[in-house]
Amino acid sequence: MAISLNAAFIQPSAAQLSQSSQPLTAKTLSEDLQKTAININPAAIYHPSDETPATSLTIESIETWIGRSQSPDFPQVAERHKNAHQSLKFSFEEFQSALAHAYPDLADKKFGFTLQADGSLKALNSSGQLSSSDMNRLNNLLNASSSLKAAASSYRDASIDLVAADSVWGGSYVGGYNLNKDNFASTIDLGALFLKKGSVPNAETLNGFFSSQLWSKGERMTQATEAQMLSERNKVDVTA
Repeated sequence: MAISLNAAFIQPSAAQLSQSSQPLTAKTLSEDLQKTAININPAAIYHPSDETPATSLTIESIETWIGRSQSPDFPQVAERHKNAHQSLKFSFEEFQSALAHAYPDLADKKFGFTLQADGSLKALNSSGQLSSSDMNRLNNLLNASSSLKAAASSYRDASIDLVAADSVWGGSYVGGYNLNKDNFASTIDLGALFLKKGSVPNAETLNGFFSSQLWSKGERMTQATEAQMLSERNKVDVTA
């Protein structure tokens, strides 16, 4: 198909719109339309600010307590504890022998004993076989033995040193406890350490081990008690 183009000038139309004879009148909206108009008009126009609000960061610190490591001289401390154990065993066997000779009725009954904070020995009715009069007699007899009291005191001191020299979370697994003169009596039954151990493990057999008694009845070490213990031991080292 061929399209013909030419440069002919097209005269613009000079026609004019005729004026209408009908006047323009404003009409009011009906009540329903007015309500609709109000609902679609925004009550407020939000203009976002160019400023970005500052974000405040909350920093929370978490404290962790690792605890002390095992002392380099722990092997020497453990050896002293072993020797103190042997000395206490020898003294207690002597006491039992004398008890069997003088008071066979008491010697046939099972009993324990411990060392109180004031250095006195205290009988323990661990088996429930002792009467109140038996307890009184045993307390008097135990404290009448100066060698047994001295051996028990040495063992207590060696035990406290052993626990203090060990690591809180490892080592020989006794350093995680707070052992001192005030709680030793409620933690360690010295008599139970020397009961004859049977071939079948039981609660009585386990009590024959220092570590087992410490694990079952000992006071757990905390950051506060460790700091107090180290402070007290440093004072002793300075004044020694």
